[in-house]
Amino acid sequence: MFSRNTTEGVKDAFMDKMNINAEAKSERYLGLPVYMGRSKIQTFNYLKERVWKRIQGWKEKLLSRAGKDVLIKAISQAIPTYAMSCFDLIKTLCDDIRTMICRYWWLQQEKENKMY
Repeated sequence: MFSRNTTEGVKDAFMDKMNINAEAKSERYLGLPVYMGRSKIQTFNYLKERVWKRIQGWKEKLLSRAGKDVLIKAISQAIPTYAMSCFDLIKTLCDDIRTMICRYWWLQQEKENKMY
């Protein structure tokens, strides 16, 4: 990564000298973003997508309340934990993840009333 103030000539010369092919702006290292732009929502949106993909893969009609609880605690709450230990996540991202988890938890099972 280079500063915004770095000219293209300096970037190219440095990358040639160090034998680097491309600048890493959108890549991740150890599951965390290498480059953070101005928008933390866009930077950490991949966490929300990963939680959503995991939740969509579960068959809620086949799981009991205890099974849902175990899956939520073991998977959905564990995905953003490492990122949260390194970065301060914004409240809206945490609220979005919480909303997805709550929606999954309170999903109505077959012919059962929702319990609040």
